Amino acid sequence: MRGGLAMATLLALAVLPGCAAPQSPTPSPTAAPATSTPRPAQTLAPEQQRNERIRGMLYTAGCTSNSCVQSYFACLDGYLTGDPCQFYRDHPPPP
Repeated sequence: MRGGLAMATLLALAVLPGCAAPQSPTPSPTAAPATSTPRPAQTLAPEQQRNERIRGMLYTAGCTSNSCVQSYFACLDGYLTGDPCQFYRDHPPPP
């Protein structure tokens, strides 16, 4: 038991110097220059703007869950029909 412990200690002492910091000096961290120019506003495509208007209308109409929004757009695009589209029929998309 003591022999195994002694071997483990010797092995750890032999390996530790290899885990030390590298011999070459590390460069000191430098602060990145601060930029004061604001990022330009992202411009949305007309279709994306329309989708954002529809999404805003949905939230004000009470359609706040992800599944409700996805169902609405599926009905709008014609991928879904029937009873799940009742909310879509009650709240047509804005122009």
